[in-house]
Amino acid sequence: MYKLITPYASDFGPRRGGASRPNVVIKHFPDTESYVFIPKVASLKNKKVTIYHRLFPEPDKRLFELVLILSRVVKETKQVELLVPYLPYARQDKEHEPGDVVSADVLCGLLKTYGVKKLITYDCHFLPKPGNFVRGGLKIENRSAGKQLLAYAKKYFAKGKIREKFIVISPDQGSSYFVQNAEGYAMHKKRKRTNKNDIKTEVHMENKLNELMDVKGKNICILDDIIATGGTIRRAAEHLKARGAKKIIVGAVHGVFCGDNIAEKILKSSCDEIFTTNAVINNSNQNVKILKLKLV
Repeated sequence: MYKLITPYASDFGPRRGGASRPNVVIKHFPDTESYVFIPKVASLKNKKVTIYHRLFPEPDKRLFELVLILSRVVKETKQVELLVPYLPYARQDKEHEPGDVVSADVLCGLLKTYGVKKLITYDCHFLPKPGNFVRGGLKIENRSAGKQLLAYAKKYFAKGKIREKFIVISPDQGSSYFVQNAEGYAMHKKRKRTNKNDIKTEVHMENKLNELMDVKGKNICILDDIIATGGTIRRAAEHLKARGAKKIIVGAVHGVFCGDNIAEKILKSSCDEIFTTNAVINNSNQNVKILKLKLV
């Protein structure tokens, strides 16, 4: 399998002790339009190709650059796979109200139209668990970094030979599979639209046995697929702290952090540490521990 690595994904792909050298050129004209060049494109003739690319930040721009790459690559290749660690436009996955555009279906259909045979991604928001799925006619391999996050949490709560116990909590039913391999509970998150321009999120606590969860004096690890504005995480941490939780850490696969000082606000809401994978590159948050995503 031949690997095409864009400048946005140089830390992925095969390498030893450092980043890979991108073999796709992406530049920008003064008017911000994108220019794409694939050196030695003829060498792709009849080969199977995996494209390593990030679609965030600037998802609109990154997506069109991907379309430009695909439009040329499919003329040469036998099969194209795409590895995108964080899939944008995945959270609008159903028509909540008449007129809502389901962007998840549009994106999957677009990738299929431009020749992607399989999309490989991590903890996709509209998929209920790891595994193989089809959406919009596109084959999707949904991998999970949940075990990697859990391993870090175990290391965090280990003091020498003493390992402190902790409870794993998922603040969203969509990411509740994170708690399957640990003592854990799932919160119920419900979004309520107060008007056409405002969506309010309400967080309710419930465990999988519908019993009262006792967190008093216990360590807590909150695991989620995405941290965006951090509102859900902050409310969850405040709720747990009010019920007597001892130490709270927060882990997520995708650290989107869309806003100013999101990590700092979460840390101020009774959290002791935040850790994410490098599925999303975000250099503005110095208070976040970054785990290198394990590509399997």
